[in-house]
Amino acid sequence: MSFDKFKPKYKIHEETENYFKLRAEAGAKPYDQLTVEEAREGNIANAKRFAGTTEFEGTVKEFTVPTKHCSDGIPITVYRSKHCDLCVAPSVFVYFHGGGNVVGSRQTVDTICRIFSRDAPCVVVNVEYRLAPEHRWPANHEDATCVVRWVKMNKSLLGAVNRSTVGVGGDGEGSRMAAIVCHEVLDLGYQVLVYPSVDLRRNYKSAEEFAEMPGLTKKMVDWFTEKYIDEPDITNPKASPILQKSFSGLPPALIILAELDQNRDQGYAYHEKLKAAGVKSQIFTVKGVTHGFFHLPGHFKECCLRAHEKVCKFIKANS
Repeated sequence: MSFDKFKPKYKIHEETENYFKLRAEAGAKPYDQLTVEEAREGNIANAKRFAGTTEFEGTVKEFTVPTKHCSDGIPITVYRSKHCDLCVAPSVFVYFHGGGNVVGSRQTVDTICRIFSRDAPCVVVNVEYRLAPEHRWPANHEDATCVVRWVKMNKSLLGAVNRSTVGVGGDGEGSRMAAIVCHEVLDLGYQVLVYPSVDLRRNYKSAEEFAEMPGLTKKMVDWFTEKYIDEPDITNPKASPILQKSFSGLPPALIILAELDQNRDQGYAYHEKLKAAGVKSQIFTVKGVTHGFFHLPGHFKECCLRAHEKVCKFIKANS
């Protein structure tokens, strides 16, 4: 897929061009041309290839959060860097992976969870929420809210202390869940929203401008949406948090955007909603990259480094 039509207006980062060149050489196909199972396998394979690994000293533990919504509970992975020992009250950062509500898993964001735990430092909770089409909306929303409430009641079990702050974050659809949780769970310390999908109506200039942009095309968005949610529910404020009536009292926000992304303008719109309600919100736009770069620091070394440093600094400031 060519970037030529976008180059007169935008400077495409070298890491972005190389990434899609490597994917094309490997024969990677857009999700909308695959079955759900093929898409999930491809998503994991892509993360294995491009997420890389990172040095991490500390503990990695598995827990299952009980929930009334499914008998097996909600699996989570908890990362606690040794650097948390230097903190009086290390924050707990609950992270929701992206993937259009259909693909993605804890495995695909393992590297960045280790980075955040090490460099913030903080305790990171990596959540394996239910996916569509097996579990349509609001299943993953229910899981996200359940996990955050459980985390707030079990900080010491996770390696934090009672006065540790609890923040939430995610990328893509994971950031939408984080945003929704902030409207439903009181006293959260902060929110980190990475190219957030906070308005499923998607009536924004960037959605039209980048409808054929590699990384997240309109056909892919339609494929995800059809599998996840019924059209009348798209305007439910619990599905599209930008439609919530009140934004007052929400935790401080860091919104990280990809310049060449359909979701870019709704991220700006959510930022303005927060600011208008008196909520502290800051925007960081990474130039020359598309949707999907954030969890792949093994390839997007320069772009991810800048974004991840912003996240760790923000967590530290709100711990």
